[in-house]
Amino acid sequence: MLMLLAAAGWGGYQLGGERLSSETLQTHAEMQQQLAVVEAERNDLRRQLTMAEQAAQVDKKALASVKAEIEALQDERLKMEEELVFLRGIVSTSKKKEGLKVQGFKLEPGLEAGQFNYKFTVSQVLKNGQVAKGRILISVEGVQDGKVATYNLDALADKSSASIKMRFRYFQNIEGVLRLPEGFEPARLIIEVKPSGKRLAPVSESYPWSPVS
Repeated sequence: MLMLLAAAGWGGYQLGGERLSSETLQTHAEMQQQLAVVEAERNDLRRQLTMAEQAAQVDKKALASVKAEIEALQDERLKMEEELVFLRGIVSTSKKKEGLKVQGFKLEPGLEAGQFNYKFTVSQVLKNGQVAKGRILISVEGVQDGKVATYNLDALADKSSASIKMRFRYFQNIEGVLRLPEGFEPARLIIEVKPSGKRLAPVSESYPWSPVS
């Protein structure tokens, strides 16, 4: 009798174990399927996110490109307007006399410490359309080691002579880079236009040293 009960008990345990093992395998398989679905959805979302980010980058680049084109056109228009003003100012009338003018002086900080960018225009009032020739001198006055000091262009610019060659009929745009000596405190910049011949008189202009960023 005991052997029969034991056999019956073992058979029931084995049957229950097989049933439990089967259910566990089925649940595991279902979870694997669900996991595969979730993984596929996640990958799809990742692809969508990547596409959205790429589209956003393209939109930003396109917008930046359009803005750059607009700014370039505005700069070009401003430059043309400035040149038109110069042309209007240098064409003589019956009441105007021939002469040289320095216009549009600008001074800005450069990329490095002690470096400054300058630009200006030299023009002439026309009576007979002759070409203006000569030299343009640039110097900076200030204080060095507690004493008044003046530096000319050849001491302030890399690979530069003491003067700039001048030759134009209407106007000539001048621009360059100045590098101040260490410890020098600039006070003003002087531009001297010295034409060759006696037809045009020399011109000298002085500007306070006040760079505009």
